[in-house]
Amino acid sequence: MLILAVASLPALIAMLGLTVDVGRLYVARAELQAFVDSAATAACYELDGTALGITNARAVATAGPGSGASVNRWDFATKTVASVQIAFSQTSSGAYETSPASGTGYRFIRVTASGPVPLYFVRVLPGVVSPRTVSATAIAGQGAQSSIGDGVAPFSPDAHDNLDLNFGFAVGQQYTLKWAPPGQRDKNFCAGDKGFLPGGGSSERGYIDVGQGNGNSALHDAIVNNDYNLAMPLTVGSLVIMVQGNKSVPDAIDERFNQDSDTTAATYSDYHGNGRRIIVVPVNDRGDPAVVVGFASFFVPPNSCGDKNNTPCCGEYLGSALKYSTHQSAGGPGLYAVKLFR
Repeated sequence: MLILAVASLPALIAMLGLTVDVGRLYVARAELQAFVDSAATAACYELDGTALGITNARAVATAGPGSGASVNRWDFATKTVASVQIAFSQTSSGAYETSPASGTGYRFIRVTASGPVPLYFVRVLPGVVSPRTVSATAIAGQGAQSSIGDGVAPFSPDAHDNLDLNFGFAVGQQYTLKWAPPGQRDKNFCAGDKGFLPGGGSSERGYIDVGQGNGNSALHDAIVNNDYNLAMPLTVGSLVIMVQGNKSVPDAIDERFNQDSDTTAATYSDYHGNGRRIIVVPVNDRGDPAVVVGFASFFVPPNSCGDKNNTPCCGEYLGSALKYSTHQSAGGPGLYAVKLFR
C-alpha cells in the first residue's frame, strides 16, 4: 500500500493542480478580461479625432477607469496590472497602430493586458513551467448609430443642405439653437445663419418637444438635466415636434453653461471643461412638419443668448456626436456610441 501510494502521489498532485492551478489561471484571466473591457470602454470616450484624444485615451487605458484601492488590481486583488499594450485603428478589424500620426478617424482602441501567474502543483508534471503568463484583449469603438433616446437636447437646428453629411454647416461656425422673434430674425442672427430663415411657422423658435411638453419648467429640466420622457428614440425620418412661442430657454442654457468647469473658453478649440457645454441635437430638414435628417453636437459659447429677448441663442457646430461624452466623436459626421466589439 505504501509503494502504491508513493507511486500514485504525482498523479494525485497533478489532479490537485488541475483543480487549483488551472482554476487559478481561469480566474486570473477573467480578472484581466474585466480590466481590459472596462479600460477599453472608458478610454474610447476620450477619442475625439485629435492627437490629444489619443494621448488621453492611452492614459485612461493604461491606468484603468475609476479610482480607489481596488482599481487596476487582479490575481485576487494582490497585484497591479502592469503590462498593458494599447493600439488604435480607424476600423474595428483594421490595422492597429500604437502611435498614430494624428487622431483623425481613429475611433477604435485595442487594449491587451498580461501578467504572470505562479503554479504550485502542476509543476510536478514534466514540461510545465511556472509562472504561466495569461493575457486578455478587448476592442472598444465608437459605433455609428441611427437613433438616440436619452441624452438628446430639446433643440433642432434647420439643415442648410439636407443632402450634405454636415447639413451645410461649417465646423467651428455658430448656428441657431433658439431663434429671435420673427420680426427680429433678419437683424439678429447667429453668424452661420446670415441670410437664412427657419422653416415652419413664424412662431417656431428652434426648441422641440422630446417628451417634456410645452411648459417652461419642463423645457428647463430637459435642457439642464436631460429630464424628459421620450416615448420612442429619435431616428432619421422621425417627426420633429416644435415647441411654439417664447420660452425661458436662455435662462436654462445659462444654467447649464455655468455648471461647466470651463466657463471662459470662447471656442471649442480652447475648451477644457467637463462637457456640460456640449449638447447633442437632431437636425431637421426645414420642412413643415419637419423630420430628422441626422444628429450633431454643438458647443455653447459664452453669452450664447445675448440680451435674451430679441437675440438668438447660438451654438458652435462641432460635427459628429458621441453619446454620453464630453466632446465630439472621432468619426465622420453622424451619431456614435461607445461599445465593446471584442
